[in-house]
Amino acid sequence: MRVEFTIKGPPVGKARPRVTRTGTFNPPKSDHYEKLVRYTAINSFNGCFELDEPLDVKIVAYFEIPKSWSKKRKARCLANQELPIKTPDADNIAKIILDGMNPDKKRNKQLRKMVELMRGVYRDDRQVTKLLVVKRYADRPRVEVRIKRDMGN
Repeated sequence: MRVEFTIKGPPVGKARPRVTRTGTFNPPKSDHYEKLVRYTAINSFNGCFELDEPLDVKIVAYFEIPKSWSKKRKARCLANQELPIKTPDADNIAKIILDGMNPDKKRNKQLRKMVELMRGVYRDDRQVTKLLVVKRYADRPRVEVRIKRDMGN
């Protein structure tokens, strides 16, 4: 089984959770992007990977080339001779994509347990045994994700 999908728009990294007197919460930008990832992933895939399945995930984040750069430099970027050394970091991109593919859960105070609001691509991101994150330049900013069963190769 294999799943591939593309999230349109510039890559967003996972921001640190905010702590207040009333509790801990994710910043709105991170929360919105996670929901976008979950929505895009679910609409491109019918079903869910099983809990005991090891998964191989490849994430390619494409950044927009700055408009102020020369044609020569833009051509180098498109030929992958110049790579994006900019924020967000590759690990933060991976965190937000993997968290976005988890099921959306909320604590139900009456039942005193977590209740699934929306299914995810897999049961938990601990199933990911192989992860590759690549940052590149492109004309259209986007994030491409590929998930498949890890065969141990």
